[in-house]
Amino acid sequence: MLAELIRHARKNGILLPDGTLNLPAISAAPIVPQTIYSLAESRLARLSESARRVLDAAVAVGRVFDLDVVARAAALSETAAVDAVDELRAAGLIIPRRDDPPGRLYRFDHSLTMEVAYREAGEARHRLLHRRVAEAMETVHRHHTDQVAGLIASHFVEGNVPDRAAPYAFRAGQLAAGLAAWSEAIGFFQQALAAELDDPRRYQTLMTLGEARFRLGELARASEDTRAALTLARAKLGAAEADAARMALGRMLLNQARYAEAIALAQDTLAQADEAFAMEAEILWGTALSLEGADLGAAVEHLQWAEAVSVAQGKLAGLSQIKFELGSIAAQQGDLPRAVALYREVLTVAPAGVEGEQWRALANNNLAYHLHLMGEEDAMVHGWAALALAHEIGALGIEPYIYSTLGEIAMAAGDLDAAQQWFAKGLELAEQLQHPERIAGLTANLGLVAQRRGNTALAIHRLSTALARADSLGTRHLAAQIRLWLAPLLPPAEARARLAEARAIAESGGRRRLLAEGDRLEAALPRDP
Repeated sequence: MLAELIRHARKNGILLPDGTLNLPAISAAPIVPQTIYSLAESRLARLSESARRVLDAAVAVGRVFDLDVVARAAALSETAAVDAVDELRAAGLIIPRRDDPPGRLYRFDHSLTMEVAYREAGEARHRLLHRRVAEAMETVHRHHTDQVAGLIASHFVEGNVPDRAAPYAFRAGQLAAGLAAWSEAIGFFQQALAAELDDPRRYQTLMTLGEARFRLGELARASEDTRAALTLARAKLGAAEADAARMALGRMLLNQARYAEAIALAQDTLAQADEAFAMEAEILWGTALSLEGADLGAAVEHLQWAEAVSVAQGKLAGLSQIKFELGSIAAQQGDLPRAVALYREVLTVAPAGVEGEQWRALANNNLAYHLHLMGEEDAMVHGWAALALAHEIGALGIEPYIYSTLGEIAMAAGDLDAAQQWFAKGLELAEQLQHPERIAGLTANLGLVAQRRGNTALAIHRLSTALARADSLGTRHLAAQIRLWLAPLLPPAEARARLAEARAIAESGGRRRLLAEGDRLEAALPRDP
């Protein structure tokens, strides 16, 4: 009878070839024809009470279910549960999993059975069953709940008890984050926040959710979550929690080119005279000054002070960032050999784990770019290494930088098609992530490709658009570099104006490479009559 019912369902497009129903969500009104629904209903009606209890519990578990979990959720002894499973097998409703030890794992042969059983049991009973399944999983997997934390959380959520789901959801989010599965981690942390958490747990969940969003490149939402954690810490928790939130928020603001706000957060933390976060605050302050480019000398002072503390305290994660930022300052000042040496040190001192791999990815990217400027042949090797690491740890926010580097290396090799593809891919991602500095930089990169192709009008448009963005953000090094790229495309008077502006920026930061490039471009301009 069941086989005939299934053939009819397939013929009428109700059951798909893979055994799944062509139906809306399971809570929607049934669209199975009444005759087929009635046949399935009558077949289930002939089951014994124990078999039906096992069936209903198994439907709550899912298409594949564990006998131990289902027996507990159905409140049956092991003997009664085994007998019920035998009855369901004889009826052709379930089959054992062949790739597992026999007798413990089973699956439904077709989702049609699950659909009808679910609708018969009703929403209220299934909420109860989901709670019982979660409780059964807590018992069966009590010695290794990490392996099923996400499932337990989901069943408690379906059972309408979010408070019991929260600790499992938070743990599942932590585990997902440890694997760089940021999207999954975000989903679990959001499940945890749906509960009525006490203040410390809500703070911790907001912080971890913000970090996961940041790693995924959702900068604006990451800032919102972390700012909420900071507000909670200020109102109801302690200074240490507030400082930790300030530092996390500051890092997120840097990627949004909000340098003044990041510096203000660093100053707030230092004003608290809490030595535990003094090093992080100095790093944040120095990094903001470096990225803004207005006072590279002060940036070095803050970073060197932090470096001394980092070495004394053995904080390798902080040391990785410090050496990276000092390398960036050396590169801005035109000391490429020192920059390269510092980036190589990052590869050595970065600790294991996701945070360390992030700094290795960034260091490899900057090595690739500056070795390329120095004419070294292994530049692209580091570019590929950076991209591989970024993919491995799911660091979307780093990828626009890497695409820019790979594009510049391709452009220098004369492969304009590859360069344009890298730049366009990077720009698309930067716009998706709302990363303003990279939008400006990659727009300028595309302007250089247009220039190489002989499309001067498009090149001027793209470079001018990028320059306006860089100026509005206050990213001085990038703004000076774009002026140097733009100048040769302009009439002599305008070119000299742009070169003068670039020189003023370069002189204020001691950027020797930009000054030298400006001098070369100035010498190439036609002399005034």
